[in-house]
Amino acid sequence: MRRPIFAGNWKMNHTLKESKEYFEKFLRLLQGKDFFDREIVIAPPFTALYYVRNLIQDTEIKLAAQNAHFAEKGAFTGEISPLMLSEIGVKYVILGHSERRHIFGETDELIKKRVEGVYNHGLNPILCVGETLSEREEGKTFEVVEKQLKEGLSLLKDPDPERIVIAYEPVWAIGTGKTATPEQAQEVQSFIRNLLSETYGKEKAEKIRVLYGGSVTPENVKELMKEPDIDGVLVGGASLDPEKFFKICSINIKAEKAECILPDYSQIPQEILEIPRKYKKLVIVGASPKPERPSYIVMDYLIKEGFEVYPVNPAHKEILGRKVYPDLESLPEGLNPDVVIIFRRSEEVKPVVEKALRLNPKVIWMQEGIANEEAKALAEERGIKVVMNLCFKKIHQLGKWKR
Repeated sequence: MRRPIFAGNWKMNHTLKESKEYFEKFLRLLQGKDFFDREIVIAPPFTALYYVRNLIQDTEIKLAAQNAHFAEKGAFTGEISPLMLSEIGVKYVILGHSERRHIFGETDELIKKRVEGVYNHGLNPILCVGETLSEREEGKTFEVVEKQLKEGLSLLKDPDPERIVIAYEPVWAIGTGKTATPEQAQEVQSFIRNLLSETYGKEKAEKIRVLYGGSVTPENVKELMKEPDIDGVLVGGASLDPEKFFKICSINIKAEKAECILPDYSQIPQEILEIPRKYKKLVIVGASPKPERPSYIVMDYLIKEGFEVYPVNPAHKEILGRKVYPDLESLPEGLNPDVVIIFRRSEEVKPVVEKALRLNPKVIWMQEGIANEEAKALAEERGIKVVMNLCFKKIHQLGKWKR
């Protein structure tokens, strides 16, 4: 089992005096608690690194830096070398954070050198990847994440998987109060795990920890940590408050997950069956491999009823014994599906509909409640029937749960 990491990134916050006050509270909260099943990591600003090292030296808390140069020494004004960080007890280094990429212009070319330099000096890189809001709305999430991940790790040919950490941080969720839903986060985390399998093999990929970062709070961390490919969190704003960060770090990660028992399909509301009875070829965008998700239940039902089902999800290669296609463009040539069913959030629907129109479907089914009128109008302009109410909630409620 991968040991979860709860990492606090202080960014440009906390003086030495504030750092001292922080740990007076945080260490008091940790007293008597046994966190052998997880790692707690703190990333202070450079000015506080050595000071914080002394404050935590008799604890299990690990020290992280917020960046590092790739060279051991040299004429690099304003930079800190991995050798310097190693000397003061740093274990992890955050690299490629979105603020470094988008505010300070760090490129994939520079970040991959930093990753190599840090790794070769015995430190463990935490490579951050993630898309902006515009990239997500344009349907480029997986394209962006794949490029950042592959470039960032490209100089590490045969690394120790237990020393590599990836942090998925959707840029639109950092410091905004917006958080990716657990399902959104898991979809990308699973995609990352599959990319790691392609790069290093499945056995190694299963040992690499993949964190989620983006407005993590004590209120949402428990649901995020239930997802199978989320191995911890990289916390920004909430880590500045010792009480909030303690609540995040101390959640119960051993809680048994609920198991979903698939419903009796004879109970499915008849309005759900109307369109499938008329058509045979159905494409499901956003198909999930998890039985508790409505898209899985819908797909399972359609397959059992003998329909031709073509699932689309870039994070998976197979669901319910069916080949999964990474995107609509990769579907078999000349498929001409009758229906495209879309399981996506409102802001993600329009680019999916635009691509779906090229397939000339007879019907586009959209998830209940997404209310993307612009996407609906695009389809109707082409004479394509749009169904906005698929009663997914009713389907979901048919599933039975046990613990």
